[in-house]
Amino acid sequence: MLQWLLGTGYSPSGVTALVKTTRHCVRLMCTFSMQADCFSNDIHKLDTSTMTWTLICTKGNPARWRDFHSATMLGSRMYVFGGRADRFGPFHSNNEIYCNRIRVFDTRTETWLDCPTTPVLPEGRRSHSAFGYNGELYIFGGYNARLNRHFHDLWKFNPVSFTWKKIEPKGKGPCPRRRQCCCIVGDKIVLFGGTSPSPEEGLGDEFDLIDHSDLHILDFSPSLKTLCKLAVIQYNLDQSCLPHDIRWELNAMTTNSNISRPIVSSHG
Repeated sequence: MLQWLLGTGYSPSGVTALVKTTRHCVRLMCTFSMQADCFSNDIHKLDTSTMTWTLICTKGNPARWRDFHSATMLGSRMYVFGGRADRFGPFHSNNEIYCNRIRVFDTRTETWLDCPTTPVLPEGRRSHSAFGYNGELYIFGGYNARLNRHFHDLWKFNPVSFTWKKIEPKGKGPCPRRRQCCCIVGDKIVLFGGTSPSPEEGLGDEFDLIDHSDLHILDFSPSLKTLCKLAVIQYNLDQSCLPHDIRWELNAMTTNSNISRPIVSSHG
């Protein structure tokens, strides 16, 4: 039976936050305090066996204060990328900066590690998606306010060589967006929703975004059957001789996946 549980005792103050889990604990990197109107770089740990929080006294040079970043666990290390920071440190002054360097936190030693520079880097961004697959880190999408640009690029980071590589998947991918959800299901990434600039003009700055309800799947290990179906779609081949179940699957692959019409959204 599904059941919601609450933590007991001490808990982090009212903040926006990013959470990553391991087997027995949840690590929360606080990002923006609404009460203090400032960014944060604290890390809190939730012991899931006792449902109690602990503020981690980290060692090393911490990541810059930020919000809307990603933090992805690969083994015992947490890889922090992107987010919105401010030139004046923890305080919000509307002088935004978007870091594109990876920061690494070792959860065993509770230490921020010094990282080498990388020759090729994605653009700095916030509100992107990040996930780990086969020991590597992937990021998709996001937004950079200084460039006034939404992204729909996919990048892969190798933690051994400490290098980035831009990935060019086959097929028609999602449009540029931010705030989407990416979940790993086996060898597939399921992407849902997100926010993009509205194609309609005259809505005003407060409502110039739309929220999506579409679904996209990125297959890291497509079967021969899947590759054949993609070829049928790409080259518009005759389907009349195909079995009924294959034709049904082809129809599902080419039918609009939206569950509702795009909704006008406000900034965030």
